[in-house]
Parts: sequence; C-alpha cells; structure tokens
Amino acid sequence: MRSMPILKPIRTAGPGLLRLAILALVSTGLLFAGCSKTVVVTIPPKVDLKAYKTVGVIELSGKPDDGLTRDATQKFFGNLQGAQPGVRLLELGSRESVLKDLGRSDLDFQAIRALGEKYGIDAVLTGNIELSDVRPDVNFSGGLTSVSAQAKIDGKMNAKLWETASGASVWSNSSWGSWSVGGVKLTNGGMPSVGYKNPKEKRDEIVMALIKALNHDFWPTYQKRKVKD
Repeated sequence: MRSMPILKPIRTAGPGLLRLAILALVSTGLLFAGCSKTVVVTIPPKVDLKAYKTVGVIELSGKPDDGLTRDATQKFFGNLQGAQPGVRLLELGSRESVLKDLGRSDLDFQAIRALGEKYGIDAVLTGNIELSDVRPDVNFSGGLTSVSAQAKIDGKMNAKLWETASGASVWSNSSWGSWSVGGVKLTNGGMPSVGYKNPKEKRDEIVMALIKALNHDFWPTYQKRKVKD
C-alpha cells in the first residue's frame, strides 16, 4: 500500500514580513537613486573675446559730461576682464581723439579697419551711456485720495564689437532702466520738490547695473546636471 506524501502548509507573509519586504524595496530604490549625483557644468560665454589677440576699447561716449563716461569705461574694462581673465584690452582714448588721429569724421567700417592697421588690433569695442537728470515720479490714486512720489534716474547703455579685418560689426547689445534715488515732497502749491541722498554712490550702482546687463554675453554661465556613477 502506497503511502501518501505529507503536504506541508504554505506560509503566507504576515504583516511583519510584508513591512520588511516593503522596506527592502524602498532601500533598494534609494540605493539606485544614490548612484546619480549632481555636477555643475560651465557653459562658455556667447562671445569669446580671447578669440582676438588684442581688443581695442574706445572710451564710452554719452552724457552728462562730468566724468561719467571715463568712469563708466573703467568699470566696463573691469567687468570684461572679470568675465574673461587674460583678455588683452587696449585703451584707445575718446571717440573724438581717435577720429582726429585717423583724420576721419565718422567711426564707420573704414575707420575700424584703419584702427586695426594703426594699432595691430583684431577687434574694437565702442559704446554709449546716458543718465538722465533726477526727475520726480508722482502717481495719484484713482480717487485722488492718496499720492506716491519718488525721485528717479533713467539710464541706458549700448555697445558694439567690430572686427578690424573686415570692419564688420559682430556683436551689439543694449541695456536700460529706471532707478529710485530718493523721495519727492509736495509743496503747498502742489509742486513736487525732489530730495535724494548720496547721488554719487547711487550713480555708481546704476552704472554697474547697466554694464552687468549689457555684458551678459561675455560671462560664462553654469548649469546643474545629474550624472550617474
């Protein structure tokens, strides 16, 4: 007589075992997730000034004529060399003096080519900056029940990069904006009276803001990217 096999009961996972299984799966997922990491990648600037052996810089033109253009040019210089250390910049002087030396009346492509031959430079940067006088900016509410007033300065700047071999423009950009520099008081007659503090410090801030916005194409940028080990 044949004996019947003994059947062993099948054990099912209880709540405790189920929790352990879930924890194991989660830990495994975290382990694989931990295999990736984030690195910072440098994106080269859109305009590489180091592609040119030497870049000539003509002093910025503009207004007001109280040392603004000379000061802005030096800040422009510093920002460019901060963006691309080692770039060779040659100060050429003011637009007027450059044109006088070349015997020309306008800074056209022929003048740019002449600058390349005269100074042995590969490119020329030119530009303009203008700051307005302090102006009141007064706003009344719809029901004329309240008034807000500020003193503001408007600023704008533009620049262009020329290649001396052809005299062609290869880059240009501009920046602009308005900045609050103080408050405005209304007299009994309703006329605004402008008052502000530290105008020189505020002007430096405005000039640097215009330059940084203008020179964005000369600076490298940075991106975070995920990579796997």
